[in-house]
Amino acid sequence: MKTKKTIDVTAAIIRKGNRFLCAQRKDSSEQAGKWEFPGGKIEIGETPEICLERELYEEFNIQASCGEFLCENTHDYGDKIVKLKAYFIESTQGNFQLLAHKDIKWLTCDTMLKLDWAEADLPIVHKLINR
Repeated sequence: MKTKKTIDVTAAIIRKGNRFLCAQRKDSSEQAGKWEFPGGKIEIGETPEICLERELYEEFNIQASCGEFLCENTHDYGDKIVKLKAYFIESTQGNFQLLAHKDIKWLTCDTMLKLDWAEADLPIVHKLINR
C-alpha cells in the first residue's frame, strides 16, 4: 500500500479590529472556489513563520510580520494529508493585491461560517469563534 504524502502548510490569521481576512481560491486551483486562510507549503529549510511571510508577499504583495501560534490541524484529503499550522500576523504593510486568489473578504467570526471553507481550514474557523 502506498503511503500518502504529508504536506506541511501554514495559514495566516490576519485581523483588522474584529474582522479576519478570508481568501477564496482561484477556479483554476486545487480546492477551487473554497475559502481559506492564506498561506502555503513550507519549503525545505524554512520555519513556518518565514514561510508565512514569504507566502503573503507572493500572494498579496504585502510585507507581513508573523506573530503568535494559534493551532495546528491535520486533514486527510484522500490523496494527501495536510498538516496546517495557523499563526496570527502581527502587522502588514502595503495594499493587498489578488495575485493568487479570486477574492478576499474581511469577516467577523459569526459571518465566517457562511462561506464554503476548505476542510483543513474549517477547524481554525471554529477555534477563532470559540476563542
